[in-house]
Amino acid sequence: MKITIGHLYPELLNLYGDSGNICCLQKRLEWRGIQAEICSLSAGNPIDFRHMDLILLGGSSDREQALACRYLKETKYD
Repeated sequence: MKITIGHLYPELLNLYGDSGNICCLQKRLEWRGIQAEICSLSAGNPIDFRHMDLILLGGSSDREQALACRYLKETKYD
């Protein structure tokens, strides 16, 4: 089994060390025999959420949260 995890805007939403939380989740899945692929979903780049099993995002200041919201609003879905 394989799970693809999208790490949403890690350059903006990582105030509390959320990259470490993603690594921890990946390791815990591997301990259970589940392959985990982490995909960094950078702000400003197109995102195809259909290829993700799970989307994780971290915390940030108000400014970065507002930027993340703007980027998400600009994301187009088919």
